[in-house]
Amino acid sequence: MYLSHIPARPFNPKRPGTLVGVMMTVSEYLGVLYGSIAETRSAGSYGHCAECGGTVASTEIDPGRMIAPELSLKNGAVLLWAGTDCAPVPRIRQLGAMLGIDYLRPLEEQDQRFISVLLYGYDKEPVSFVHNKRPRADYYRGCISDLQTMIDARTTSKGNLRMISFFSKHSECPACLGTGMSKGMLDIHISGHTLAEVDKLPIPEMLSFIKSLQQSMDAHEFNLVGPIVSHLEPMLLYLRKIGLRTLPLITARGSLPAVSS
Repeated sequence: MYLSHIPARPFNPKRPGTLVGVMMTVSEYLGVLYGSIAETRSAGSYGHCAECGGTVASTEIDPGRMIAPELSLKNGAVLLWAGTDCAPVPRIRQLGAMLGIDYLRPLEEQDQRFISVLLYGYDKEPVSFVHNKRPRADYYRGCISDLQTMIDARTTSKGNLRMISFFSKHSECPACLGTGMSKGMLDIHISGHTLAEVDKLPIPEMLSFIKSLQQSMDAHEFNLVGPIVSHLEPMLLYLRKIGLRTLPLITARGSLPAVSS
């Protein structure tokens, strides 16, 4: 059996891409990990929850998912733009400087009113910044407004649609406990943990779980999931390094390719 969608090239922490993309990929790979083991244990049809179909996101924006206060602005506290070079990135950096926010310190250690500014905008004065070597000055609208503009434009970009799903309100499906996966998947234990439990582990504990798999699995099972482990570990090391505590609950595993054999 092989996992045809796992890329040959490992994750590069020097060019990680968007932070939301990294977090969603970790969540998706955890689903593939448990799905692969479910198949070997004949636990039923690796797939999605019969009740919610694998996702329970709405089109209503959830402000609580948009900021990671344990992170600094440098490390991607504004999740919508983390890992991009869009104009909001230098604008937010300059706005923080205007309001006395340290670019390198976690937001939770600073004036909490700044989080509201990041979400809803700042209209007292325009922000002067440089983007693509061009000086600009405009008012900061807030990341909620930026995302709503994306929604209103009826974007068809797969990347944008993933972002919209990530930042939408989620209700935890009682049938799948928010994992989006089938009952057979929910019953699988790996190293004593179900998928629903692993999803909620702090990042350091999730990393320890992944590192322990080779010792806790038999050789056949680990050989099966080894490619997933080799990609998950550097991503989790990166998330731990920047200071992320946990993965936000991600139910949109509907984009997962099937496990090929």
